[in-house]
Amino acid sequence: MIKNYGGPLARGRKTLRQLWRRAIQRWMSWRSRVDTAGEAACAAQLAAAEPSLRWRAAESLGRNPLREPEAIQALIHALADPEPIVRWQAAEALARQEPGRVFSALVAALADEEPLRRAGAAEALGGVRGEAAVLALRPHLQDPVPQVRAAVAAALGRLADPTVVPDLFPLLNDGDPDVIRAAAAALGKLGSTSAAVPLARALVKPGQPVLVRRALAAALAHVPHPDVQLQLLAALSDPDPQVRAYVAQALGQVGDEGAHGPLRILRSDRSRLLRDTVGDWAGRALALLERRGRRGYPTEHPGGKK
Repeated sequence: MIKNYGGPLARGRKTLRQLWRRAIQRWMSWRSRVDTAGEAACAAQLAAAEPSLRWRAAESLGRNPLREPEAIQALIHALADPEPIVRWQAAEALARQEPGRVFSALVAALADEEPLRRAGAAEALGGVRGEAAVLALRPHLQDPVPQVRAAVAAALGRLADPTVVPDLFPLLNDGDPDVIRAAAAALGKLGSTSAAVPLARALVKPGQPVLVRRALAAALAHVPHPDVQLQLLAALSDPDPQVRAYVAQALGQVGDEGAHGPLRILRSDRSRLLRDTVGDWAGRALALLERRGRRGYPTEHPGGKK
């Protein structure tokens, strides 16, 4: 009995599959027209007088893959918006797109006469990923505008390509504090211990602003190296508690027996941080030294040190 219905059932299933495919195609065609119309509306809204409308338009464009070049160009234009939150959202929207759709436009924007647009293009390329983005960004580390240099450094750190580490070293001597901070943060993310010496030299350089010292010390906590122990020990007396805490963390990872005494003294530092104290960080660093086998001399040792 079942075999007698095999032919009609097979034809029925085939017909249903064909109807389903047609329905899907019609829905996709309708959705494409709706998305295209939505893109055009959002792209136009990027020119609205109200900043919140421009921000929402950029955010909406970043939700789905863009189809129209006009929408991409509208976002490129918004990279120089007077409102920072609109610029940021435009860069994020571009970074979420298929690289082949936006890469050429972003590379062209790196040469734009407007510095804000160059900085925004660098930020977006940091989210695009890929070796091509690294190659496009590298030459712009020498941009004449500090904001652009900082954006390029941050983007290279986000791209996580270790080959750019030496390219970032000169920025640690930049005349602009924001550029130094961006380079330090990027080097900390990249994680190469070859950056430890340049970072440490910059940290102990006289006259560094507190935010710069914090960024340098935080990076050293991520890429410590035994060769910078002298600079780290000197930085334990930094007037800023965060710097002292980061330096203690770095010493716990690479310090030798000579770090015990200074860290033991730092344990009495009750300067408050977000959740604990500098002394708590020093205590954890000492515990790490013990686990690494870097034991200090007992207090009854003649002279208290080697």
